[in-house]
Amino acid sequence: MADSGAYSCRVSCDRLEAEAECMIGGEALSVRTKGGGMQVDYSDLSDIRLIDYRVVLETASGKVEISSLGLQTEDFFEKLWEAYGERSREALFVASEPLYAGEGDYAYTEQGMEAHGIAKVALYPDCLCIFPHDDRARRIPLCFADAPEAADFWISLRLDTGDIYRVGRIGRSFDAVSEKIVTLQQKVAQRWRKAHKELSDDLSARLGADAEGYRRMESLGCRMVTGLYSLEDESFWFAGIRDGKAAVEWVTQEQTATYLYTFDTDEVVFERSLRHALESAALHREVIYTDLDGKPLYRMTVRRSYHLRFLRDHFAGRIIHNSSCPERVREFFR
Repeated sequence: MADSGAYSCRVSCDRLEAEAECMIGGEALSVRTKGGGMQVDYSDLSDIRLIDYRVVLETASGKVEISSLGLQTEDFFEKLWEAYGERSREALFVASEPLYAGEGDYAYTEQGMEAHGIAKVALYPDCLCIFPHDDRARRIPLCFADAPEAADFWISLRLDTGDIYRVGRIGRSFDAVSEKIVTLQQKVAQRWRKAHKELSDDLSARLGADAEGYRRMESLGCRMVTGLYSLEDESFWFAGIRDGKAAVEWVTQEQTATYLYTFDTDEVVFERSLRHALESAALHREVIYTDLDGKPLYRMTVRRSYHLRFLRDHFAGRIIHNSSCPERVREFFR
């Protein structure tokens, strides 16, 4: 997103209190004063609120108040929310153009945690996204959803995890938008099932040089599972799961590593989170294991996906593919 121009204002926080110019960028809000200034990276921003003609930012280091915007107050708030939502979209790895974009109410129940409010709502070819003015943005994958339900101007999506996501009051076009969501979900879910059946039916050929690693895990008594990252890519993954341990291989054109996990949950719970995490991350493999220091976009990604947090919390290391790899995999499952 291009800068939205400079807004004359007054900024107040623990580190600064002065007349300033604020510029809304694609990755951060820049504040310039006569004596210097600061930047608020969107990865450090947890909430934006418009209160009594003041825009209040909740950040990792404290509260920042922006005032004296005059008639530009609401425009500044909306532009900042738009930029923050756009950065959240990047963090959720959504690259396609929306089939619908608007604003409305949202509510979700996610692993016992409830959230609700107003959000920018966007429908994409494989997901529904909500972008509130806080850090609770979500990408809702249609491939894991049951048939949507529409009632009382709300449409609900229940995922195979039991999580429920609802959007409502999305304007006069509710009937058309809800019908679009229903039709698209059915199409995506059908394609997802078909693509996985094709993967299973043609697994030996598609494994190619990775067939040896697959057979090795299978010979160790692992339960083998496979999955796709996306309907738009031939790449896939397989995993061997046994006794609270899992080894995951990415079958892509690039030979990388075997990713190891240990867990004390039910195997079904682990497998479900693995499928969700890898579908959401697609081929951005670094986000599942890398140190997040110096990775502001990935910090936003992980904050918005409990499946990625789960996978990262259970990460036990990775084995670079070399001559010692087979023995190290065997040692891991002993």
